[in-house]
Amino acid sequence: MDLRGRREIFTDVEEITKENICQVMDEAFEIHSLNATEITYLQDYEKGKQPILNRIKEVRPEINFKAVENHATEITTFKVGYVFGSPITYVQRATVDAEGNNADVDDKAIAILNEMMFEESKASKDKTLGKDISVCGVGYRIVLPKKERTGVSAVDILRLNPKTTFIVKANDIYKTKLIGATYTVTKDDVVKVGAYTKDAYYLLEKGKGGFEIIRTEPNMIGIPIVEYANDDERMGCFERVIPLLDALNEATSDRLNGLAQFVQSILWMNNCEVDKAQMEELKDKLGLLTKSEPGNPASVQYLTATLDQSQTQTLIDYIYEQILQIAGVPGREQSTGGNTGQAILLSNGWQIAETQAKSLEQIFSESEREMLKLILKICAMTESNEIANLKVSDIDIKFSRNRTDSLLVKTQALANQLQAGIHPLVAITTCGLYSDPQGVWNDSKNYMGKWLYDTEEDEIDAEETVSTIRQSGGEDNQEIEPTVQA
Repeated sequence: MDLRGRREIFTDVEEITKENICQVMDEAFEIHSLNATEITYLQDYEKGKQPILNRIKEVRPEINFKAVENHATEITTFKVGYVFGSPITYVQRATVDAEGNNADVDDKAIAILNEMMFEESKASKDKTLGKDISVCGVGYRIVLPKKERTGVSAVDILRLNPKTTFIVKANDIYKTKLIGATYTVTKDDVVKVGAYTKDAYYLLEKGKGGFEIIRTEPNMIGIPIVEYANDDERMGCFERVIPLLDALNEATSDRLNGLAQFVQSILWMNNCEVDKAQMEELKDKLGLLTKSEPGNPASVQYLTATLDQSQTQTLIDYIYEQILQIAGVPGREQSTGGNTGQAILLSNGWQIAETQAKSLEQIFSESEREMLKLILKICAMTESNEIANLKVSDIDIKFSRNRTDSLLVKTQALANQLQAGIHPLVAITTCGLYSDPQGVWNDSKNYMGKWLYDTEEDEIDAEETVSTIRQSGGEDNQEIEPTVQA
């Protein structure tokens, strides 16, 4: 199968209406079907259903090992665990908002938002979504108002199957999202599609003549389906190395075949006399009887040929190394000694893995902000507390990795930032010690009084400091202005 990433679906229609949605869906469904076929192939490949299992061996077909070295699962497990192994949390982006107002009031709102995400088990859902993204190249989730309110959360966050979900975008420079659709197939093979537009929800059915509208409802929250991508090409994490994975399976299988063929070598008997019964038994046991010119001596020997194991292992090691490098997975080589912990992180591919993870974070965060807009929109319609006034620009998305390595270095970095006058929330967020920096900050405020300053007192202290410098430094310091540390 020729894989080049999942296709984006575009339409030339500028606005979706009741009159044109069926035609748009007919065209979009054809493109989505191609994506769904590729997604099925990738999911099966990751589970171990790989082309080597269908190999036909024409020479000595009875010896045909089909070994699957499932490094696709190894790559996927590493990617998902490395990026999504720790919960993705939200922190206050700045202590001053876009209008220049003090934004400390957002602390409580963001804490409530994190509580909502905890109640929705978002960390677990992010991990499931991360596997969809890593295997299929794309993943989808839907955000809806809570059906039955039992706690803090006002929304339901649900993962959608990438094989049965797609987005239709406008064919313009903005790539405006026009339709978010997800469907199910009934026992009678009827395709039922739920399609969201900016102001309506359509229930469609696919018949022999195409789609037809079954029901229409108003939609107050916009298109609640959010699309996530693994990279700009929308390819899975092991998709680029599938040819190498197939080659590795072939090499391993042929290596096993070579071993079996050595054990089951053909017995060659030259110039020997055997009766008919012995001849039949000889054929069943892989014997070969020949006769040469009269007078030549009889001989019995095995016909054997063995693989050069050292050269074969060199080839296998090379293929495996290329797979890890291209996929951005650290190698398994042991340290040669004398390396510090940080040096090891920079070697054996860990730096490449970190670079690719940060690239995925940027793409993931764009979709995550789209999801946050939906959550805040729903909360503004249903809530009356602080979260109703929260804006996406107030929220920073925090990924956490390696929280316990170089612990002394990270604690020293936190202390140095606080000593330098960096805001405690910024210091807690950037030191890399905590998976929920906002929660740590809220819980620690009462214990961090020495790092918090009163703005008016700072202005007075700053004025006095500048005045002292000017008096002692003369005309060279006339340009110094008071600096307020908030």
